[in-house]
Amino acid sequence: MADKKYSFDHNKRFVIEDYDKAKTFSSFLPGIAGVKGIPMWTFYVNRGQGICSFGVKDKNSPIMEFSPANITYKNVSVSGFRTFIKLKNENRVIEPFSPSPLNTKIKRTMYVSANQLTIEEVNEVENLKVTVDYFNVPEANFAGLVRKVEITNMTGEDREVEVIDGMPEILPYGVENAAYKEVGNLLRSWMEVYNLDNQIPYYRVRSSIGDEAEVSEVTSGHFYLSFTDEGKRVTPIVDAELIFGDDQSLQNPEYFMNYSLEEITELPQVTANKVPCGFTPTSRTIRANETITINTIIGHVSDIEQIHNQIEKITQMTYINEKQKLANELIRDLTNTIETSTSSVIFDEYSRQSYLDNLLRGGYPVILENGGDGFVYHLFSRKHGDLERDYNFFSIAPEYYSQGNGNFRDANQNRRNDIYFNPKVGSFNVKMFMSLIQADGYNPLSVEGCSFSTKNGNEAEVTKLIERYVKSNKSEIAQMLQSKFTPGKIVNFLSNENVQVTISEDEFLTEVLKLSEQNIEAGFGEGFWIDHWTYNLDLVESYLDIYPEKLEDFLFQDKSYRFFDSPVYVLPRSEKYVLSKGKVRQYGSILEDEEKMQKLGISLNDTNWLKDRLGNIYETNLFVKLLSLSLNKFATLDPFGMGIEMEANKPGWNDAMNGLPGIFGSGMSETFELKRIVKFILSAIDQVKNQTVDLPGEIHTFMNKINEIINEFSNGKISDFDYWDAISYARESYREHIRFGIDGREEQATLSEIKDLLEKLLWKLNIGIEKAKELGNGLYPTYFSYEAVKYEVVNDEHGNQVISHYGLPKVKIKEFNATVLPYFLEGPARFFKTSQDIESAREQYKAIKESDLYDKKISMYKTSVSLESQSFEIGRIKAFTPGWLERESVFLHMSYKYLLSLLKSGLHDEFFHEMKTSLVPFIDPDMYGRSVLENSSFIASSVNPDPSTHGRGYVARLSGSTAEFLSMWTYMMIGKQPFKVEDGLLTLSFAPILPGWLFNEDGMLTFKFLGHTKVVYHNEKRTNTYGIGEPKVNFYILHDHDGCKKKVEDHKIRGEDAYGVRNGSYIKVEVFLH
Repeated sequence: MADKKYSFDHNKRFVIEDYDKAKTFSSFLPGIAGVKGIPMWTFYVNRGQGICSFGVKDKNSPIMEFSPANITYKNVSVSGFRTFIKLKNENRVIEPFSPSPLNTKIKRTMYVSANQLTIEEVNEVENLKVTVDYFNVPEANFAGLVRKVEITNMTGEDREVEVIDGMPEILPYGVENAAYKEVGNLLRSWMEVYNLDNQIPYYRVRSSIGDEAEVSEVTSGHFYLSFTDEGKRVTPIVDAELIFGDDQSLQNPEYFMNYSLEEITELPQVTANKVPCGFTPTSRTIRANETITINTIIGHVSDIEQIHNQIEKITQMTYINEKQKLANELIRDLTNTIETSTSSVIFDEYSRQSYLDNLLRGGYPVILENGGDGFVYHLFSRKHGDLERDYNFFSIAPEYYSQGNGNFRDANQNRRNDIYFNPKVGSFNVKMFMSLIQADGYNPLSVEGCSFSTKNGNEAEVTKLIERYVKSNKSEIAQMLQSKFTPGKIVNFLSNENVQVTISEDEFLTEVLKLSEQNIEAGFGEGFWIDHWTYNLDLVESYLDIYPEKLEDFLFQDKSYRFFDSPVYVLPRSEKYVLSKGKVRQYGSILEDEEKMQKLGISLNDTNWLKDRLGNIYETNLFVKLLSLSLNKFATLDPFGMGIEMEANKPGWNDAMNGLPGIFGSGMSETFELKRIVKFILSAIDQVKNQTVDLPGEIHTFMNKINEIINEFSNGKISDFDYWDAISYARESYREHIRFGIDGREEQATLSEIKDLLEKLLWKLNIGIEKAKELGNGLYPTYFSYEAVKYEVVNDEHGNQVISHYGLPKVKIKEFNATVLPYFLEGPARFFKTSQDIESAREQYKAIKESDLYDKKISMYKTSVSLESQSFEIGRIKAFTPGWLERESVFLHMSYKYLLSLLKSGLHDEFFHEMKTSLVPFIDPDMYGRSVLENSSFIASSVNPDPSTHGRGYVARLSGSTAEFLSMWTYMMIGKQPFKVEDGLLTLSFAPILPGWLFNEDGMLTFKFLGHTKVVYHNEKRTNTYGIGEPKVNFYILHDHDGCKKKVEDHKIRGEDAYGVRNGSYIKVEVFLH
């Protein structure tokens, strides 16, 4: 790296010199404490002493107050961790890391690791070095943040010091973050610190703080525990006035400046009715050129006895050092799944970080033993919320086997590549996200972690299990297993309550799971986006990349797929087409269906499944789900047959286009994805034999009606508008029929008649796609809006205007005109996924690069061209500053999606050219302003009015960009469809798409395949593995677990050997290219 401010050290840490003078950024520790650990969220910035907010579960349980990034940058130096050192011989107090002018004799450095943050100040004026390490405690029965402070005497003489180190405010458990900001002064009345006599202050409110009739005592709490390198426990100061005196600004430790620690610690501490602090006081002699250490653990427990019971163990330096080592090893072990060794160490480490950040949003799949194939269970996931995403409410379960909340689109995308790294995931993700698709083609927004419950009929076996293995707390265990539970709740209870069981905790969990079933948990949320379903086919295709021989069983044999059923109704046009300020608009498109909820006994955000007339959950196969989805989306094509209508109150991927549904917006991106699904089903039909399809009667009728209407259109009997009107009416009629469920009777359809219909759908889609390209002057548009040029106001029999539920007059539209919005990157990026003509793809690529979608100053691709000409009605994107958030910035997820589409469409030279300026590890860190191992949500483009922001990354890490990169990585390393069925035989071929410069000097490149097998490419000439003169596979050497080798002189691995690589029988595969 050219700029000395940013570098990597030998420990592969990202190093920022003078970090407190560098560009501000925020980030976080990953919040992973291991399978048997309690996670906590921990945020940091490059100001003050780094850590600025942490707590457990969500923002409602902060230990250090959560604030948005812009506020944190200003306040962290005061409200964050503080260190005061009194030099006794000089009677002066200094504060390391405090804001000060740049001084060449004071050097401050930040070291960013995957699971640790370190800051260091070397003060040549005072001849002191202070180093602070932060990490979360892994594999423990409590949540904890460790702060290890080392103070080094850089002189040749002993020095007497008094040190006070800690945090000026600890919010007692029970104080919610938002409430503290609003009525913090009032909330002091509930606050108290307990257990100070035992040197471990326990912070909690006395009772619940809500203004409700039911009041409960609060027993869980936060704790603060400190000890020195001598193993001596220190009684903390919890009363900030003993340090700051009357300086309520907390700028200066006035009391400490005027009194000795001995005097201060003899004073009584007030532990109630004020916001407490947590400071560690210690008087020490630091020998010449030696170091003293203060260790502090700040965390959360349900009962302080959990800490008392292990106090001797956890107050040892060996414990801290072991946990620090384990914290770093834990993340390294997780990311070994994507272990990569190329000529670029930065690329290799970036791959690891991307894998880590991807699993933080999508989850890390593990297989829980259940006596059979096991349950797939995603650990460590959470919704992406942080200091810069202050609008998102994240949640991380504070329990073993921890998992969190998420959104359908996010979790779906970030699980796209699961099966490439763990083939045992199988069809789990496909089944989960396809089951969450409703019978109307929409889906719930909120996706929670899975739960478990005792399978019907196994209740007696559960009772026997408890009698056999449990010797205490039997009734509590029995009660827990009578309702939904998580593995973490079971194992945590066993551990925390010291339940006596005759087998291990893990064995007991396995026995419970043998009698259990896994439950998908989801809820409606807040609307229906038009793009969420588009990521499902990626999951389907990923599965078939690994298990192609299972195609027929995958599509037809597993008949346990369900339809989610939100009690939210997408209204017909007659109820949502309205007149507003003289213009026709689409407002109030969805309705929370109170009648349905009452009739079916369900609630809005529960996990509800479509049922038949007898009240049974309806189940079908994947083929029917895909067909149903295709029919629904085809029936929502816009009046010109181009884009998918935004008819349910929400836009597509670009949330900031939130106004488009109101002005009859539609999206071409989704049309391209619909074409993909239709083509996939057609291809699948050609590969299977003698299958018939059992469709719910309502879907069968809907399909036949679509067929009838499209035939009329193809025969020229109806116009474009009449076609749209007829198919929209068919859609509305179908929805009315399934509103309260389905009948349950099925109708049979043959594959040949389905194929015939799908070919017609494909024909109609291609007409719309060509029309869109024409309207876009050769470049595919992303969005359209429509204007009603002919309409009539709806009147009742008395001539009065009929008012919609939204409060506006209803209208009936007779004719539309289409408007093409300015170019966005998303449409073309999705087009590439359907293009099989490389020259057509290259033509689009050149047009995009010559357009304003390409930012020439920073050599990256923006979300869109200028939106200055647009009305504010398109959404909040218009109100955003250009070059910021979704408006004309480099939104990394979309620019990466575009890069991936270049790679997959065969534009390999173009991809690797763009990669050098658009892929984060190759960006100049001085411009990017944060670790180039970590993605940002967006990079400010050169149209932003503030030049200092250009090329700088904002909003840390957790975005869909990680999924896009992992797809790039997979395609680069393996090639397209590694497993195939040829002449009835499974084959495996490696066809990497790699530039010669990524091979190291000896022509080798290695990576982990399927999470378990090391693949070594031998490319002595270091030539590109694509294009003219590309090397071909000459032979393979397979290494098994016993050290035996097998040479395969073929360009493919076939039969049993292919199965062997897939199931992990071979630990290494050497691929010799020639």
